[in-house]
Amino acid sequence: MTGLKTKLRTVSVNSRGQLVIPEDIRKDLGIDRTTTLVLIKKEGDILLKKESEVLETLEEDKFWKALSHKAMESAWSKEDDVWEKFFKKGKGA
Repeated sequence: MTGLKTKLRTVSVNSRGQLVIPEDIRKDLGIDRTTTLVLIKKEGDILLKKESEVLETLEEDKFWKALSHKAMESAWSKEDDVWEKFFKKGKGA
């Protein structure tokens, strides 16, 4: 990808724990109201990834494949579709 730029923005978290991703960042990353994001707490950092990218990583990365079903369930709540989409997709393989 050519023209990669680093952008730095600050965001505030409201009383409900919500934050707004700045419009230019959403546009750059192709994030719209239909995009599902996955929040990952890694050590002291928060990573925000598109669900589609997380699913690709789960399918390609041997480390993620090695994690047990039980460990994945503890990482995502039952209400979250990410694990179910990955698990159902992997059953036929």
